[in-house]
Parts: sequence; structure tokens; C-alpha cells
Amino acid sequence: MSAPVREPVARGVPPVPSRFGFAFAEEGGWAACLRAVEDAVTLERWDLTRPDPSLSTLTGEEAGGVGGLDRRCGVLPLDDGRVLILRPATGGDGETAGHGTVLAAEPSGPGLRITRSWPVPVMVAGFLLAAPAPEGTVVLVTAEDERHSRIWWLRWASPALEPIVRIPGVLSGGVWLDGGRTLALDHASAQHRTAGIRVDLRDGTWRRLWSVSDTTTDRIAAYSPRSGVLAVTTTSPGAQPPGTAQTGLRFPGGGPVRFPDALNRSERPRAPLAFDAAGENLLVRETRGAVEGLAVYAPGWERVTAVPGPPGMLWPPACWARDGRIHLRFAAPDRPPTLATVPHPPAAGWWLAPDDLGAGGNWAGAEAVELPGPAGPVETIVYGGPGWRRAPRLVLALHGGPLAAWRLEFEPLFQHLAAAGVAVAAPNHRGSTGYGERHLRPVIGDWGGPDLDDVVHLAREIARDRDAAGLPRPVVLGGSYGAFLALLAACHAPDLWSGCVALAPFTSAASLHGSAPGTVRDRVSRLSRCDAPGGPETGRDVLRACADLTAPLLLVHGTRDEVIPVAQSRALRARLLELGRTEGVDFDYLEADGDHNGVVQAWPPVLREAVVRFCLTAERAYVSDQERR
Repeated sequence: MSAPVREPVARGVPPVPSRFGFAFAEEGGWAACLRAVEDAVTLERWDLTRPDPSLSTLTGEEAGGVGGLDRRCGVLPLDDGRVLILRPATGGDGETAGHGTVLAAEPSGPGLRITRSWPVPVMVAGFLLAAPAPEGTVVLVTAEDERHSRIWWLRWASPALEPIVRIPGVLSGGVWLDGGRTLALDHASAQHRTAGIRVDLRDGTWRRLWSVSDTTTDRIAAYSPRSGVLAVTTTSPGAQPPGTAQTGLRFPGGGPVRFPDALNRSERPRAPLAFDAAGENLLVRETRGAVEGLAVYAPGWERVTAVPGPPGMLWPPACWARDGRIHLRFAAPDRPPTLATVPHPPAAGWWLAPDDLGAGGNWAGAEAVELPGPAGPVETIVYGGPGWRRAPRLVLALHGGPLAAWRLEFEPLFQHLAAAGVAVAAPNHRGSTGYGERHLRPVIGDWGGPDLDDVVHLAREIARDRDAAGLPRPVVLGGSYGAFLALLAACHAPDLWSGCVALAPFTSAASLHGSAPGTVRDRVSRLSRCDAPGGPETGRDVLRACADLTAPLLLVHGTRDEVIPVAQSRALRARLLELGRTEGVDFDYLEADGDHNGVVQAWPPVLREAVVRFCLTAERAYVSDQERR
């Protein structure tokens, strides 16, 4: 194969924006989050008491110079307008140094300024919770390592944190069960299962609050101090479909947890978010294929009412304020993640924080369409307008998972491809979540089976249309599990593709099971059959199948990948070299100094540009190679 022609990627694309780490004050009057544009991280605080929330900011330089704020920080707004920032310390290699600092930011003119700090002696990660009482008291929950967590008091009158209790396992979540004495948390044990626990902060004791069995994942979702109703979830290995969380309600006065049919028997999976101030209604997030929406469940009436809103994606936490308004994080294909406010009473006219992240509102839009698959319709997110099938260049993008899906949300890599004139089709093939058990279950225990059939079927239909127009065939692109699937597609149907991009792939279920961290290994055990020599899944091993690979390949992996070891891509590179393929001609191999998500999302600008350039030029290398052959 000839080396790809190196041409500049389309310019004028703004830096990739992001808002994350949303948190809300106890009374719902303030919100805070972090905003990142490339390496610049800014704290945002929103005044939610106004009809149109107002914004104050604190930049990384204002928070202590270079590195003052980064993506690992956590924030907590307080009811008086102050904001606490939890900042893990990092070493010279960028890894967590094992300790950190809590900073206090107070209003200062139109912005914020740092006024206090508390050292955290032992911490690799953590989060903050404001206690309902007494005023000015905050709880810090830290993970000391993978085996132990600690809970601390942070009091404004004290210069140092006060340790409360050290608990084996990792803690997350957190809802108050009373006026500041008892805290409910999710607790993951050494066996990686999760249960809800109740911690008495006065005497430092704790016990299980919500646990179905030793094989279930059980979490605390929401609590209403007014009504005393507790919302919980449970996910068991035998759940239908697999991985689906069932929502239960525990009412005051004892009795078993109820699992209402309205929350658990719907074709639209529903997840609890927050109770209203009176504790009479539960806000839920429901998934409708590639789109998510809000709904309100009324336990007294056993009724779910949809909340009208724009199509897109929603994330917890959500705040259902005392004035009836709802605040949470929202994103759409042409809208980077932002703060959204649902008015009271709910209406279609949501308030969205201004898109002030440098984009100017010029992001590419996308739509969800249905394409015919071998076993039924396949909902697909497409960028490129009505003529996407016959765009000069086209990428077929495969999601990770396998129990995941593309959603109608902001995808930075797709935005950069669209800006370069590359259309994108992102199918939710079988195995994708949000479409019911019949669509999801076929892939359980059959990785690279029905989902690969869907991908190849769609590619053949698309290729037929593009061949008639004299256009190059699509590039197949995937990250994580999607990269494994993309490699299989490029090996088993090599004539369908003009190129293949694999971001942080693994080469087979068996090899991943043997080399991945414990949590990933457990997931592989539950969801796949590991390859047996000569067995039916022999063809699902990329190392065995890659001799048939003919399309140009871009293979990328992070050296600090904590999910799929970089050894997986190194093994594939070595196998290609054994087969006589030439690096830099037949395939490009890149190791990035990043973790799993950073590579799969193509966060580093150099990596994004490499992917876009490859998608622009891969078909030239393919055509040149075919002519040479």
C-alpha cells in the first residue's frame, strides 16, 4: 500500500469544549461545574435564583497558577454562594500524588477568589457533600487507595480536616437521611459488587442499608427528607435485559422495597434522578433509543408524565429546586454540554446556558435515521445532512461497550470530521442499549457475531450506493469494543472499506480477559465467551484474522490505558510485522500519552488531527494499493 498523502486538515475548527463535574447547592440556589477548553480549566458558578441564571468564574491561574485547576478537580457550591474545590495533587508524571487540597472560593466583584484551603493528607480521589446542618459543615469522602475510603468533617472554624471513619472499600454517591447525622452511600467491596450503606457520622459506625444479594449491584439513588421515601436501584446478572437497573421505592414505616411497574416495565428504560421539594413526585430520566428525556413519576397515582424538551442527552445530578424548576446537564449534537433549566410548569422552552465556549454556535447538526439491518431497523446518528450517503468521504463509526449506544449528543471527534467535510454514520447495531431486550441480548456471549453482521450489512448497502456514484467506500472507525468490532469488520469484509481506525482496541475476548484489570475481567466473564482454540469464536480473534486485512489501518493506544492494556495493540502491531506488513506504509501505529477515555474520545489535538487526516486520505492509499496489486 502507498503511504497516505499528507494534506492539512480543515482549519477554523474551534477547540473542543467541555462542561463536567456539575453539582448543586443543598437548597438549589446555586450550581457549579468545571469548563475545559483544551488544557485551560475554569470553575463556573451559576446563580439559579434568577429567571436567567447568571455566571461567575474562576480561572486556573486565579486558583493558584498553572495547574491550579484541572479535569480531576471536583466542586461543590454552598447555599451562601461560596464554592469548595477539591484538587488532587499530581506528581511530575501527571499521576495522582496521593494527597490533595480543598480550596474555598468566595464572590469577588463579578468573579470568585480563593480565600481558604485545607490540606488532605491521603487521597487518590474524592468528593464533597454539604451537610443540611449545622450551617457551614461539609463532609469530604476520599478514596485512600483501591481498598479503603475515609470520611472527614470540614468545618469553617477549623484549619484542618477532622477524620470521622475509615471504611474498607470504595464509596460513591451520597444522600442525607436526616439533618446531618446519617449519610447513605454506595459501597463497592473488594469483590467489585456495590451495596448501599448507612453511616452514622456521630459515632463513626456503618451498616448495610440496601443490598439484595452478594451478586447484585445495589445503589442509593435519591431520598426525600420531607416524605421519607428512598429511591434505590438494583442490577443483577439475571436482569432482563442484562445490565438493566431496576428502580425500587422504600416508604417510611418499614416494609419491603416496591418495584413499580410504571418505572420498570416500560419499553423506555427509566432511571431515578431527584424528588421534588414535597417528596410527592420523582424525576426520572428515560431513554428513547438515541434520545433521552425527562418524566415525572407520581407514586400515589402510579403514573408517569413526560416533560417536554429539546432532543438530546441528559446527565445526573439533577436538582429539583423549591421553586419547581429543574436544573441539570444537557447536550445535543450541535450543543456542547451545558447547564439546562426546565421552567415551572414544564414547557418546551428550556433555558440553556449560552454557548460561550469558543464555538460561536457553528457546530454541525445531526439526526437519527433508521437504516435497514439484517434483523430489523438500525437507528443511526448521521452527520452530513440528507445527502450523507454520497458525501465525498464517509466514516462508519462503531461505539464501545458492548452494552452502550451512540446518543444524540455532542461528539467532539465527529465535529472535527464534519468540519473537514467527512460525513459520519454511527449505527446502534444489535447489542446497543435503549432498544429493548430483543435488540440487546443477541450480542451477550456472542461478541463479533450479530453486531458484526449488522455492520457488514450496512456497509454493503452503503458501498453499493457509493459505488454507483464513483465514490470511495467508507472508513470504519471504532474505540474500545468498537475498535475490536471495526478490526473484525476490516478483516472479514476487506473489500468494503477504504480504511480502518482502531482506537484502544483489544484483539479477542480471551486475550482481554487474561490481561485486563479485575473490573474489566469480570465484565468480560459476564458478557462474553472467551475464545477456545478451534472453537466457534476462533474467527473473532483479530490476531488470527488480520492476514486478510487489506485496507490502510490507523492503530492508536494510550500508554496509560487503565481499561485495555496497551499490550493489546502492541501484539497486533507485532503480528502485522510478522505478516510482512510495513509500518508507515501498510499501517500507522501511534502510542499516545493518555488514558483509555482520552484516546477513545481522541481528546489530544494531535490525535484528533491524525484521525481526521487519515479519514481524508485513506481511500487514496487504498486505491493506489489496488492499482499496484
